[in-house]
Amino acid sequence: LQDGIGQRQTIVRTLNATGEEIIQQSSKSDASILQEKLGSLNLRWQEVCKQLAERKKRLEEQKNILSEFQRDLNEFVLWLGEGDNITSIPLELGNEQQLKEKLEQVKLLVEELPLRQGILRQLNETGGTALVSAPISPEEQDKLENKLKQTNLQWIKVSRALPEKQGELEAHIKDLGHLEEQLNHLLLWLSPVRNQLEIYNQPNQTEPFDIKETEVAVQAKQPDVERILSKGQHLYKEKPATQPVKKKLEDLSSEWEAVNHLLQELRTKQPDLAPGLTTIGACRPPVFRSSRFESKQLTTHLLLWQLPAALMQSLLDQATRRAPPLPLGNPPVFRSGLSESKQLATQLLLRQPPGAPVVAPSPRAVLSRLLYNVPSQTVTLVTQPVVTKETAISKIEMPSSLLLEVPALADFNRAWTELTEWLSLLDRVIKSQRVMVGDLEDINEMIIKQKATLQDLEQRRPQLEELITAAQNLKNKTSNQEARTVITDRIERIQNQWDEVQEHLQNRRQQLNEMLKDSTQWLEAKEEAEQVLGQARAKLESWKEGPYTMDTVQKKITETKQLAKDLRQWQINVDVANDLALKLLRDYSADDTRKVHMITENINASWGNIHKRVSEREAALEETHRLLQQFPLDLEKFLAWLTEAETTANVLQDATYKERLLEDSKGVRELMKQWQDLQGEIEAHTDIYHNLDENGQKILRSLEGSDEAALLQRRLDNMNFKWSELRKKSLNIRSHLEASSDQWKRLHLSLQELLVWLQLKDDELSRQAPIGGDFPAVQKQNDVHRAFKRELKTKEPVIMSTLETVRIFLTEQPLEGLEKLYQEPRELPPEERAQNVTRLLRKQAEEVNTEWEKLNLHSADWQRKIDEALERLQELQEATDELDLKLRQAEVIKGSWQPVGDLLIDSLQDHLEKVKALRGEIAPLKENVSHVNDLARQLTTLGIQLSPYNLSTLEDLNTRWKLLQVAVEDRVRQLHEAHRDFGPASQHFLSSKFSIFIA
Repeated sequence: LQDGIGQRQTIVRTLNATGEEIIQQSSKSDASILQEKLGSLNLRWQEVCKQLAERKKRLEEQKNILSEFQRDLNEFVLWLGEGDNITSIPLELGNEQQLKEKLEQVKLLVEELPLRQGILRQLNETGGTALVSAPISPEEQDKLENKLKQTNLQWIKVSRALPEKQGELEAHIKDLGHLEEQLNHLLLWLSPVRNQLEIYNQPNQTEPFDIKETEVAVQAKQPDVERILSKGQHLYKEKPATQPVKKKLEDLSSEWEAVNHLLQELRTKQPDLAPGLTTIGACRPPVFRSSRFESKQLTTHLLLWQLPAALMQSLLDQATRRAPPLPLGNPPVFRSGLSESKQLATQLLLRQPPGAPVVAPSPRAVLSRLLYNVPSQTVTLVTQPVVTKETAISKIEMPSSLLLEVPALADFNRAWTELTEWLSLLDRVIKSQRVMVGDLEDINEMIIKQKATLQDLEQRRPQLEELITAAQNLKNKTSNQEARTVITDRIERIQNQWDEVQEHLQNRRQQLNEMLKDSTQWLEAKEEAEQVLGQARAKLESWKEGPYTMDTVQKKITETKQLAKDLRQWQINVDVANDLALKLLRDYSADDTRKVHMITENINASWGNIHKRVSEREAALEETHRLLQQFPLDLEKFLAWLTEAETTANVLQDATYKERLLEDSKGVRELMKQWQDLQGEIEAHTDIYHNLDENGQKILRSLEGSDEAALLQRRLDNMNFKWSELRKKSLNIRSHLEASSDQWKRLHLSLQELLVWLQLKDDELSRQAPIGGDFPAVQKQNDVHRAFKRELKTKEPVIMSTLETVRIFLTEQPLEGLEKLYQEPRELPPEERAQNVTRLLRKQAEEVNTEWEKLNLHSADWQRKIDEALERLQELQEATDELDLKLRQAEVIKGSWQPVGDLLIDSLQDHLEKVKALRGEIAPLKENVSHVNDLARQLTTLGIQLSPYNLSTLEDLNTRWKLLQVAVEDRVRQLHEAHRDFGPASQHFLSSKFSIFIA
């Protein structure tokens, strides 16, 4: 075309020159006509040249725009590739330097994300124009279009992966810091332990030592050490550790091996101490995953399963030393020795934990030996000192010179020693006796025991008086001053000891009487508290959900406020019970207060739960009352607005459908502005509509079956119909206006934005997985997904409207119309320009429709999984709550058990029957436990990983069930054995009438 212009430029000049000559030679009229034609020709020629120049300029600009677009797009793709590479590079978890370097790189890219997002938005806008107007082939156009689409998808991936990578790197660096801190802590702990064990292990070590506590501490640290070493091995399995960390790991491993080796050698050197501890690993129960049980259970099992053998051996040695052959011919001495033997046997039986490894003779065997190994000859009683304040005098031996000089002192010393030993034993038994606070039967039994003991003491008083009289006579008869001093001293000591024991007995008796009184008051207060709890529960359970009319809601509010008032009045009953329980716990802490503690804890928990339910119900009813008051007003206001909006939409719709609207671009712009105002009002009222619809449905459900419900339903249906019609009219108006104006660029951008939005929502929905492991978590997921579905519902009209607009645009505009609408650029033939626009918009519309359907299917499937999980987790929660309640009830009974050694022999059979009854009552709990475990397994098969809380709850319930079974069986076994050995059927039955305090 430019060549043709150049060739014809000479012709135009020639025509002008020739024309001027002809004009000069022509008449005035002919010259005027020729001058006009020549001027018109020149004007047309100048216009053609101008259009050619402008077209050339536009073409160069379009080429520059396309070139700049491709350059910017390529640069953006390179940046995305850099970000993708950084996020996909495998991390060396043990290489702190590499992690910090990667973190700096990732931080720089994360800081660029806002800027890059703006660049991508500009690329999408520029690409929409360039892909249609640029003179490129359809193949190149498809290639650029796909590249732009892939860039948007890759942006979604990288913009999400970079912040996640930053968080991951920061977490790994923090873990490495914790690892080094734990290494330092363990090394600091191991160093003194090893040094101490090396001192014990030296050949010249002669001092006695005890490694039991060290062994227990080492065993407690073993999981920490193994975890740190395992973590270090995992972190540095591919790349060697840096020198400082590697050195610390090696030091920890060697120190740990050395400590265990030293402990093994020390066990070998001290076999008498070892057996009770060498089985720690074998006897220790599994460590529970739940931290709140680990410490308590581990401590309990260490105490029960790993009782140091040295303590048991010490008791047995003491029993052997204090149990010489008993002289049958000397009844007082025999009775005293028998009483002491029984006391020792009881101590041994009580100190033997169930299932503990026994490394010494059985206590029952010792008792049998004490009872039956009675020789026929009489042997002089050997005085065994008892380590107490009262009997320290027994360590003072009578000088042999005095015994030779005053032979009667031997008989006095023997009688004095016997009475002193008996008083010491009696005092020790008094101090060791414990009762169950709050158990009136147990307290009364102990009061009876105290009365019997006091009677025994009074029956011994003549013996004391005889001893004092004999001592005075002996003192008067002897002239030896040393003997007189010894006699005086011992008389004063035994008199003081007698007075102290008597005072202890009287104080304990008074304390028991006060305990009985306080426990009675507490039990009465407890009954009153439980009574008001029952009344409150009954009122709570009597509340039924009914129609939510103004009158019924007001009535429910009044009932709730009345119950809240009653609770405030009843609070004094609970406070009194708590105050009395606190007094019992404070004043009688030396006795067994488990029953009081557990019952008080249960009462307060129930009371707090009732308060919470009442407060929540009162708040909910107040909110419902406010809703019922405000809802009709809001509904009327919204319906009035709907009527006005309908009128505006009808006027706008009539104007939109006028003929020859296409030719009036100014009118189209004015109508578009009016539609935008209308659409803005609709969007501003969208949340109001949804709130009204949601609240109306709530009220409808509460009014189900009433006349008010039917009236409200009609009004809601009317509102929904008007709202739906208004939205449809607005969308139709938009479709016609956009089809009647130059909106193809905006359509293209709208489709592009919708595709990106759909991809983002699909990714957001995917990130909601997996299903949570407990009911609150899944309920939260359900709330999130409900909001997600509301967002989809809100977006649906926009998507449908856009697709409808594209359809109208593509079907109602002929090629001539497209050519007329898009007069520029004219580089491509009109048919090709129209085909480019049609193909691009149709392809994008199909993608939007496909992605929309796929997103809705994904959402429906996710909702189905959530609903199923909610149902199963609700069932699991109800089953665990029921099992926990039943276990608590059984544990309260178990907590009230007294040690078998403290029970009266006559009551053994009764206690045995009660325990057997409890065993029968808890037997059905096995089905509850199995049901809970089955529900947990079903959730696992559905792909639901239970939360740590649920796992710990399950483990807690299973553990408590097992411990309860073991405790009941052990209790039955202990009671059986005690009844067999000490009951009426036993060969060596010791009647309670002849207690250990017989004279």
